[in-house]
Amino acid sequence: MSADDVLWFREPASVWEEALPLGTGRLGAMAFGGVETELMQLNDDRLWSGEPLSPADGDPAVVARARQLALAGDPVGAEALLKTVQGPDTARYLPLADLRLDVRTSGARTGYRRALDLRTGVYSVTCRAGEADVLREAVCHAGLHVLAWRVRGAADVMVRLSNALGGKGFTAGEVAGLSGTAGMAYAVATTIDREGADVVTVYVATEAGYRGPGAEPERDPAECARLATARVAQARELGWHRFREESVAAHRELFDRVHLDLGPAPDLPLDERTAARDPALAALSFHFGRYLLITSSRPGTLPANLQGVWNPHVDPPWRGNYTLNINLQMNYWPAETTGLPECHEPLLEFVEQLAAQGEHVARTLYGAPGWVAHHNSDPWCLATPVGAGTGDPAWANWPMAAAWLSLHLWEHFEFGGDVEWLRERAWPVLRGAAEFCAAWLVEHEGALTTAPSTSPENHYLAGGEPVAVGVGSTMDLTLTWEVFDRLVAAADVLGLEDEVVARARELLPRLPSPPIGSRGQLLEWADELPDAEPGHRHVSHLVGLHPGRRIDPQRTPELAAAARKALLERGDAGTGWSLAWKTALWARLGDGQRAGELLDLFLTDVTAKGGGGVYRNLFCAHPPFQIDGNFGITAAIAEMLLQSHTGELRLLPALPPAWRRGTVLGLRARGGLTVDLTWCEGELTAVALHGPPARRTVAVRYRDRRVDVEVRPGVRQVLDGGLAEVPV
Repeated sequence: MSADDVLWFREPASVWEEALPLGTGRLGAMAFGGVETELMQLNDDRLWSGEPLSPADGDPAVVARARQLALAGDPVGAEALLKTVQGPDTARYLPLADLRLDVRTSGARTGYRRALDLRTGVYSVTCRAGEADVLREAVCHAGLHVLAWRVRGAADVMVRLSNALGGKGFTAGEVAGLSGTAGMAYAVATTIDREGADVVTVYVATEAGYRGPGAEPERDPAECARLATARVAQARELGWHRFREESVAAHRELFDRVHLDLGPAPDLPLDERTAARDPALAALSFHFGRYLLITSSRPGTLPANLQGVWNPHVDPPWRGNYTLNINLQMNYWPAETTGLPECHEPLLEFVEQLAAQGEHVARTLYGAPGWVAHHNSDPWCLATPVGAGTGDPAWANWPMAAAWLSLHLWEHFEFGGDVEWLRERAWPVLRGAAEFCAAWLVEHEGALTTAPSTSPENHYLAGGEPVAVGVGSTMDLTLTWEVFDRLVAAADVLGLEDEVVARARELLPRLPSPPIGSRGQLLEWADELPDAEPGHRHVSHLVGLHPGRRIDPQRTPELAAAARKALLERGDAGTGWSLAWKTALWARLGDGQRAGELLDLFLTDVTAKGGGGVYRNLFCAHPPFQIDGNFGITAAIAEMLLQSHTGELRLLPALPPAWRRGTVLGLRARGGLTVDLTWCEGELTAVALHGPPARRTVAVRYRDRRVDVEVRPGVRQVLDGGLAEVPV
């Protein structure tokens, strides 16, 4: 194992936030590494409370009246009306079971080490028991969605299962398990394979009743148990060595596509590394984010939720659901840039299914065409406002999730270039989101705007009191610009033209530019309103800088300067995911110094100080744990090294001064390019471009130098630090 890709500790985990995560996208496990008893806390991404909710028919007249009140300057009245159209809250993401492995050894134990090798996906615990070496290894097979756990050097091993959901034990031949119903049916099955006197392998499979957002009947506990039992039997037939080999190969096929080297990493336990803050810790965080996406989001699974797939709570923070005003999107920011487009697929499928539910809500609640979604959703693709009449409209009644989520489908096309995928899958979703946005716009005082409008999850002061509803939030109008821009681009690629495209072409130039305030700051609402919380964690008004492309230092310098001022005024402090977003924003501004400072804040151990940062296992702290920051910081690091959102390749656009030398291999750029970069003493020394699907000319920029390079399929082209082509 290399210290570049390994998380390790000298002690077992004393709390959940020190345990180490494994997963297949569906099955999740947190390994604690106890000496006498190893605990694996298990999850299945399909196990949720509740059931599908039929969207209630709303009343467009209520929203229309709320619009009138907002435009007339009565935000309090508008908020009261919006609460009346809120539906029930989403389901909760549930923990499945605790699996304990009691290990009896003889002799004193010394030399303890528990580790997670990010490159292979193998978890291990090693120690010395008397004269014997004890090795425990665990790895997940993504094809079977099975965990295998092997113990070598133990005199005896016993497996125990329990949960907080009222599950009951079952046996089926050599398989023991737990099953029950908690909102839906579930089961976990285990089987043991003994090899000689001191080698034991335990195979573990999970099942849940969920079958999809449609109306299919759910499985019952007996069927769940049968399915889990069949899969552990398949795994046992493979045997440990083949199981491990297949698992590692499938993991490395994804993980090895990209590697970041920022210098030698000290061979120290993770808690000591976060205290010492060596530069290579940033690379480890980057690799960890990619590892987490691989292990929490695979083709055929549900998208990674607020917890990824790892949750110990029956009532998790924020229900562990899909939060659509930043958090779900952030989970997938690194998917395309860091070479994991397959891991993007669960989100893309989810958005397609959400669009089908959102069409009904757009029609019955807003009297509008297209599709809409709000702040929260769950595996049944809930698209209505949540809150049950008591939710703050600052989050509950925000109707722009469709616009933001649909951009992910366009981005998947931009990186991959599959025109038929754009036509068959992305186009209907993108078109529907744009159609709703066009209908949601209203003329007011001679300009296009939105009303009632919120800026998640912020408030301004009106009459000295915090209110959320206003007119024309910058986020509303920026997301509208972004979705119209992509729809027009998609129509041009596909050669399509209809009334929705024509309307988007007409409205694009009429959308107001993001407003700038008296201090030169980008405003959050159309008017310069007093902030109720000047340091609020959301920076929604800057969505056009990242992940959008409305604001750019090269193309719109005045707006970029205003975004910079707004970012400075908002301050650096924030939750873990907020720090990750701010890091990406500074990267887009081309400020490596500030991006590096925010990255350092993100990598702060919060165990003693509290606040945003990371726990000792590098999990993002909101606090509490929320996985989006891990994905967001990985994407932000990629943005510091390579940007392609404006149509040109920007090399090392925000390199932190502390990263004096380094190499990154395999970053992806829009247009199907793969890019390798090397730098020394803060200066680019070499860049390699790996050919796209089709021959084309690409603009490459490093600082003030810009050249056009003809790239060809299957050809690796190398440029030096001055962007001159080097013969290969």
